[in-house]
Amino acid sequence: MAHPDAGLLAADPYADGAVPPRVEVKNRPLRNVAALGVFGLFVIVNVGLGISTLTNVATPVTLAEEFNSCVATAGSDQHTLDIDKVKQGTSEFINELNDFIDQFSIPAVSGNPGIFAGLSIAAVALAGTWVYLMYRATSAMVWGTLILNVVLTAAVAVYMAVSEFGTMESAAVWAVLAVVQAAALFYLRANINMTAGILKLAMTALRDFPSLMLASILINVLVMACYVMQVAFIVAAVGNVTPIPVLGADIYDNDVPFATNDDISFTAKYCVFGRSKAAQATMVVAIISLLWISATLEAVRMAIASAVFGTFYYFAPDDPSKPNNIVCLATTWAFTRQLGTHTLSGLVLAAVEALRRAARVRGGGLAGAILRCLLLIVLRCIRTLTRFLVVMTGLTGLGFWESAKRTMTIMREAFIDGYITSRLANRVLWLSGFVFSVVFGVIAWVSVDSQSLANQWPLAFVMIACIISPIVGIAMALLFSTILNGDLFNSPIDGLIAGLLFGSIAHALMRFMEQLILDLVDAAFMCFAIDTHNGIISPRGEVVHRFMGATFGDQLTDSAKAQPTVAAGAKGPTPDVMPPPVAGAAAVSTHKYNA
Repeated sequence: MAHPDAGLLAADPYADGAVPPRVEVKNRPLRNVAALGVFGLFVIVNVGLGISTLTNVATPVTLAEEFNSCVATAGSDQHTLDIDKVKQGTSEFINELNDFIDQFSIPAVSGNPGIFAGLSIAAVALAGTWVYLMYRATSAMVWGTLILNVVLTAAVAVYMAVSEFGTMESAAVWAVLAVVQAAALFYLRANINMTAGILKLAMTALRDFPSLMLASILINVLVMACYVMQVAFIVAAVGNVTPIPVLGADIYDNDVPFATNDDISFTAKYCVFGRSKAAQATMVVAIISLLWISATLEAVRMAIASAVFGTFYYFAPDDPSKPNNIVCLATTWAFTRQLGTHTLSGLVLAAVEALRRAARVRGGGLAGAILRCLLLIVLRCIRTLTRFLVVMTGLTGLGFWESAKRTMTIMREAFIDGYITSRLANRVLWLSGFVFSVVFGVIAWVSVDSQSLANQWPLAFVMIACIISPIVGIAMALLFSTILNGDLFNSPIDGLIAGLLFGSIAHALMRFMEQLILDLVDAAFMCFAIDTHNGIISPRGEVVHRFMGATFGDQLTDSAKAQPTVAAGAKGPTPDVMPPPVAGAAAVSTHKYNA
């Protein structure tokens, strides 16, 4: 017997700009081929320039010989370099660098492998506990974290008022911020409950598809490899200098190396160190590539999470048409058929990131600060829209422009809620993970040296500040241990260093999970918004409604309210009791969309 929706399923479900509540698992042709070609060509140029620059970096001895040759040819009034001294200095520098690297250790930790192994295992267990609490006690974690945010802001206000380091003006500013945050908790309580429901869906999807973490690890490894490669290219370009003869009239700052006198003759030639155009091009291309490739990989990670979440959201658990190994399928799609689309999304994300960094440069007084603030708000909105666009490509398999049109169709109705939900989820995940990491850092400190915490508690603020950025925290722990040799003013700080190191490691694990969960949160909101746009409640979407404690009609847009809804008294849609879709939808039952 033919499927009752065979005619609908045979037609293009996305015709006429429709956004049906479904995830595309079959028809995913190659998209945006031209963009993929440009991206590939750019990467080839980037790698070619980088390798050429790396191979052309001269050693100090070679550079000194070239400089002496330049001085002899130009006849400039400059000292030549002693090659033997250059060789000796180079050897001494290498030896000192090796000695510095060999000193990277934390004696109190490395000298006790049991503590090191125990704290490492505990850091992983802490991240698992945090994820478990996010899943089992979602509402409590959301509300508790946001209330803690208000309490911490109020505590800073009190500290500024009573401390000799603060002023009443700064205390008043922090107090106003605390009041504004408390008022926001009250007026945005519906959005907060929606965020809790969306987070619950995201955590449930992560529970059902734990292999999604492996795909995320792959993406992060590729991002790290990209950073290492591009930084190597940039450093090589910076060091790729060569002596060139220049007229004194062209040396505006009188910066002549090894000059025999301070009087520069405008008609004489002097040897100065300069970079070739190839080295300059390498720097520019490497910086652009770093932003573009890392942003493209971010889009790939989001698209994988979106396709996996769409399968979780729109397929019933026992649906025989549910695709197997969806994580592998989604990863394959993202790196092959849809990579061209993701390069365009990555280009937008990279441009937004570059403008955001430029907008944070101070200057211009009050007017400049206001303009920077407005620009940052606009850039934040563009970034949020782009993330939702990537989610749409992950769900539908459509190209960049087709996905952009459908994203705007949905976001015209739901952007404010989507933006608030994304920001709230980001705040909850970051602050809760940070607090867990700080507590773990204190535990690690006490585990290594329980006596020093009582005497050195002010240094805990240094630890907290460094843990904010895990990379900075780990680097500072190694530097403190190496430079200070575990001792500060004749007082041991091995406990502080251990707390800083393991607190930063714990926060790094939290940030890794935070990225993945935020991708799932954006995917969950998009699926929920698509349901609302089509005037239906998918079975998974009922979770969000329960958290919000609102009726179905309260969540619909005016256009969707005109559509028939679930029969009164029904607990949710079933294949027998299901509202007909709006124009362009693919089928009647969300359980059968992908049959």
